[in-house]
Amino acid sequence: MTVVLLAAGKSSRSSVMKPLYRVDGEYLINRQIRQLRSYGYDVAVVLGHAFDQISAALPEGVRVIRNEAYGEGMFSSVKKAFETLDAPELYFCQVDRPVPDKGVFEALSRSKSPVATAFFEGHRAPPQRISAVMKSDLLASDVGRLDAWIEATGIAEAVAVDDPKVALNANTDEELRRIFG
Repeated sequence: MTVVLLAAGKSSRSSVMKPLYRVDGEYLINRQIRQLRSYGYDVAVVLGHAFDQISAALPEGVRVIRNEAYGEGMFSSVKKAFETLDAPELYFCQVDRPVPDKGVFEALSRSKSPVATAFFEGHRAPPQRISAVMKSDLLASDVGRLDAWIEATGIAEAVAVDDPKVALNANTDEELRRIFG
């Protein structure tokens, strides 16, 4: 299983670059990579803003993808991952959201739909699983936002999960401290 950690944005709503936010003496992005690897998953990271600084802080063996079009939004990073990686499906997480329990990924993997997203308390949330059969449709889309593209496919399955972490999103300094410490 390949999990793509999206970390290309400017972190414009916080005073720190979220990937380099310190959690118990460790960079947030490295903590997330370590957790995903502990599940036995391959991890790729999409970077854009502050590419050199963030990539220099990553542990060895992490596949790094450079998204020079990161200013176009997160969907451009998803597209860049599909352009770069050759995998039957990709799972997408975001650096400003806690990595969910392994059971969430397992639930998404059981979905028969080529597009599946976690569903918690009435809301779709990351992570998302997108099969490579959707690659050309995804790359050709001009929708501009991942959530809008998922909705527009008309085939996405909302997979009910029981992990409240999927609903958390740390956009501000206060939310970073509250969610990650």
